[in-house]
Amino acid sequence: MNVAEPTTTVVDASGVGPGGITRTLTEVVRHWPAGQRLVVVAAPAGWQLPAGHVAEVELLSRQVAGRGQAIGRAAASLRAITGRLKPGARVLSMSPSAAILGSRLPVTTVVHDLAFRLWPHDLSAAVRRYRQISYGTAVRRSSLLICVSARTRHDLAGLYAVPEERTAVWHPGSDLAASPGDPPAPLVELRRRGGSWLVVAGHAPHKGVELAVDALPSLPGQVLVVLTGGNRVQRYDDAVRRAGVADRVLFLDHLPESQYAATVGGAAAFLMPSHFEGYGLPAAEALRLGTPTVVSPDPALHEATGGRAVRMTAWTPQALVAAVTEAAARPRPTPDRHGRSWRTSVAELADLIAASAGPRPAAARATR
Repeated sequence: MNVAEPTTTVVDASGVGPGGITRTLTEVVRHWPAGQRLVVVAAPAGWQLPAGHVAEVELLSRQVAGRGQAIGRAAASLRAITGRLKPGARVLSMSPSAAILGSRLPVTTVVHDLAFRLWPHDLSAAVRRYRQISYGTAVRRSSLLICVSARTRHDLAGLYAVPEERTAVWHPGSDLAASPGDPPAPLVELRRRGGSWLVVAGHAPHKGVELAVDALPSLPGQVLVVLTGGNRVQRYDDAVRRAGVADRVLFLDHLPESQYAATVGGAAAFLMPSHFEGYGLPAAEALRLGTPTVVSPDPALHEATGGRAVRMTAWTPQALVAAVTEAAARPRPTPDRHGRSWRTSVAELADLIAASAGPRPAAARATR
């Protein structure tokens, strides 16, 4: 009896950088359906295959230094691997990248946000130019553009005139693979002394950490923990110095998942006062852990948290203080063990990709 070969999906990770996109790559690989094959191209330099993956996974290449060289090598890798795969194989690009020009197979691209158009502050002219190219390439060459929120789908339609039938909304999962362990040593000591902390996501300039820093003098007794994910943002250090609260702010580098869960799960509140979000995965994870959560007025954060977070009324320190006070007055949320899982989410993603693996689309209308 002939046994059918597993369906191969080539995962283009050349557009994956720090933050939630790396987390999404990890969970997609971990939970990709059994009996299928993944080939990962241009994974981030320090990224590792996750434990417990059930699909057959091959890590073909990693990103190299220098954007031009990295994209060139990723495109060459895609050209080589897609040229020798049998019909039925497909490409999943985890974030818009010009590397998909090398693909000889249909491409589905995940679009996390359009911040480079709607919140371009702190981006260099070179970065903005490259993202214009990479997003334009994704719009022209993708059979389907998968948006992580209705907000991102709306932005894609407005900025790139992409018709609705070429897009889909897909929400990531929010469960963590590891159970909470102990938080980092400074927080263990803080807890031993009876102190408490607030956590804020802070790996990018648009995360609004400066609002939390400026709010800190009105939140006595709290230490602000900034999760940098290994990407320290200078403007946040400057804000700490201006506010004179260096003794109450702790910057943490990339954390193992068990420490991340303990840090967020043990916080008095999780803050996400972002100026812009495409989704807001950390806020969804915080609620899943049972942590009171405060978000900015950004519509994607409201979507990601299902209306269960306390929403700031404005992007000001005063609005953040009021929201934290309201969150503290509410009963602490019960940890949600039945929310959207990564396993369910990734199964839906695999189904979307399988359904979209048709011929390449005609070029979309020019961007405005």
